[in-house]
Amino acid sequence: MKTLTKTAKLCSGFGRYHTDNPDSPRPRPFTTISYQDITQMAKKPPSTPKPCAQWVIPSSLLSRSKVQQFKNGKFHFLYADLDNSPPCLSAVIPQLQLVVGGGILGYTSKSATENCQKSHILIPVSEPLTGLDWKLCQSTLNDKLAENGIEPDRKSEYCNQILYLPNRGIFYQSINIEHPLSFNPLVTWHDELSLKKQALLEKTTKSIKPPSLHPTNESIIHAFNENYSVEDILLQAGYDQKGTNFRHPNSNTGNYSASIKNQKVHTLSSSDPLFLDNGGAHSAYGAFVILFHNGNRRLATIDAGDNWLMINDLSWNTVKRRAYMEQRK
Repeated sequence: MKTLTKTAKLCSGFGRYHTDNPDSPRPRPFTTISYQDITQMAKKPPSTPKPCAQWVIPSSLLSRSKVQQFKNGKFHFLYADLDNSPPCLSAVIPQLQLVVGGGILGYTSKSATENCQKSHILIPVSEPLTGLDWKLCQSTLNDKLAENGIEPDRKSEYCNQILYLPNRGIFYQSINIEHPLSFNPLVTWHDELSLKKQALLEKTTKSIKPPSLHPTNESIIHAFNENYSVEDILLQAGYDQKGTNFRHPNSNTGNYSASIKNQKVHTLSSSDPLFLDNGGAHSAYGAFVILFHNGNRRLATIDAGDNWLMINDLSWNTVKRRAYMEQRK
């Protein structure tokens, strides 16, 4: 294992609501922790109430944004989250070592008991992984666990999913296996990753080319809704799709709580930024304002006219400005 992956400073915080978003009630800067620090922590873990417990995202990018982590994150370990009828830690570690052939750190979770050893298992990699490669490798790791009769929590495949660090509960155990060889999943799992890559690229890197419209007097909001579907906006904002239902990037439950009806999106999740107390729904443009511009309609209108809508291959705003100047002559 290269020193880089052991000592890289990874995104960390305390409690599930920790955020640096300046628009939140209590924004706080993120802290950092390395894989090496986590191995030491596993030897003598704290005993902290879960709402205050420390977590990590295995990326050196200090962000909880799923989109930003996918695009710009550098990931330094894979991990398995086992909380549904898990095997005991001493049994699953040898199974995983046969799969990865490298170092492994495993520790039981805060809610583990001797009869239900919920656990987290970390697998450092030889080189930092991009968001796309990490997501593919996480999916492959979970597939291999499932093939061996171990049911992983698939939320571990989200680039912004937080992983709680060692935290002693009524039962605690940790196992750290050092190994002289570095695990390189891009080499070891090359064939499997190649099969996954194209399908994932088509889903997660969907690119919307700004439509070129004919000269029109319609409003920019009407034009936006005519040329973009709600589905387009949700996927661009990093939502996961399952049929006509969607799950927002920061979902803590894994539920697909947002649904589309009559070209509008409605969500039942109060943690989704699109949630409305009155049960209302958003058009494509309404969702765009909230998800891309935090509800600032002025900035959203400028962005839509500059980058999302075109008239005869010129931006909407350029054409409208020219028309305005012509009228003033």
